[in-house]
Amino acid sequence: LEKQIKAEANRLGFALYGITTADASVGFSHYKAWVEKGLFGGMHYLARPDALAKRENPELLLDGCKSLICVGLPYPPAESLASIAAYARVPDYHLLMREKLTQLVGFIEEQIGNKLASYIAVDSAAVLEKSFAHQAGLGLVGKNTLLMNEDFGTWFFLGELLVDLELEPDLALRGDFCGDCRICVEACPTHALLGDKTMDASKCLSYLTIEHRGTIPVEHREAMGQQVFGCDICQLVCPKNKNAASSGFEFSIKPVFDDKIDLIEALSLREGDFKARYAGSSVLRAKYQGFRRNVIIALGNSQQS
Repeated sequence: LEKQIKAEANRLGFALYGITTADASVGFSHYKAWVEKGLFGGMHYLARPDALAKRENPELLLDGCKSLICVGLPYPPAESLASIAAYARVPDYHLLMREKLTQLVGFIEEQIGNKLASYIAVDSAAVLEKSFAHQAGLGLVGKNTLLMNEDFGTWFFLGELLVDLELEPDLALRGDFCGDCRICVEACPTHALLGDKTMDASKCLSYLTIEHRGTIPVEHREAMGQQVFGCDICQLVCPKNKNAASSGFEFSIKPVFDDKIDLIEALSLREGDFKARYAGSSVLRAKYQGFRRNVIIALGNSQQS
């Protein structure tokens, strides 16, 4: 069954796939320590007692959860720093991953001849995605806090399928891709990366341009440059990512937005126009007011008038 599941995951476009048990003990201890240091910025939902409990025990998401099928979907890497991060230039990965994982559920049900108790998690669920993906053999966490894979670097989305099936787990990868390298830590313009594979989210440009509500702290505005949504700096400078673009992999998802935007034209968008233009993309996550705030800062940094 495990081989059939992996073959179907591959057919669905997942270049990475692996299976692990529902034991979250190791990953949770690291996550809890990060939360206790208050490094989550304004994302208080990450520290809620119910969210912590679910991350510690996947059975709170799926009664009887025994295994997690972890998958990775590569997206076209950024070639240079741009106004919109590479992952947001393709259709919303939440929808893409959920649709593919729903198809995987259907396939497994056909194989077992039964209804499958399952839970689909993509980014927004209270699941320790990187930790479980590491346990399933998909990669190792780097100093930029992202999961790294030998072939695809960090340019891929993660998703999980929690099931009540007892499946043979894969082996976790051993070692460390980073070693003494600190290129990403030193390249981060706001010093958000702490060098121990964690970050101070309140300083991260991805957090500030997307999740943060209200004004951007003055000390971080210049560092935003002309970035309007997200940031790829720590991925662009990573030596592990140098070969990802030329891996020969045929990406199943294609960009729908250019890497550059006309900032003056973007500022003129009404809320309805903004929602229509970025419908079906992650850019809507910033909300209209956040998008305008970011565009204004980018314009100031570009000295356009």
